[in-house]
Amino acid sequence: MKLRIPVREMTKELMTAMEEEGLIVRLAPHHHDIETPYGETWFEDLYEGAEGYGPHRLIALTVNRENFPGFGTHPDQEEFWLIGDNNAKPMYILVARMHLTAFQKKVQEQTLTADDFYLLKAKYNDPEVSFFVMKKEIPHGEGIFDKEGICPSFYVTESRHLSLDLCDMGDYEVEPV
Repeated sequence: MKLRIPVREMTKELMTAMEEEGLIVRLAPHHHDIETPYGETWFEDLYEGAEGYGPHRLIALTVNRENFPGFGTHPDQEEFWLIGDNNAKPMYILVARMHLTAFQKKVQEQTLTADDFYLLKAKYNDPEVSFFVMKKEIPHGEGIFDKEGICPSFYVTESRHLSLDLCDMGDYEVEPV
């Protein structure tokens, strides 16, 4: 079964909607400003990694695989830093609009639709949209559709022992429109 999912540009409005749905946490200018008295520096935890996954690490990723064979979840959060070359071949990020358990149920019942996903065309180096936290157990993955061109690269910070748990898509295939 083909899921014809529209490609969406990463905009502040779209990323805000994803945040409101509980899928991500935006890391953007003035998004987490704290009222701080003069002469002070205050901080606020955005999240703490769960015990057992190890210290944080920074990794560089280069994507050169078609579609989304690595579509899956992590048991804890990870941060996307889309610092990259906007002239590279387009990279896409597929994000389910639900938690893993709801996703698995829809796959089993064969009720997934294109509306159950965001298919984002990655936008690099934009402080309003290119930096965000992917929430734990939200199915997601990165892929390309064009074979020619410079491979897209970006950065992720995550716990050192964070696993990637692949999601069974059943008979569904993603087709961008």
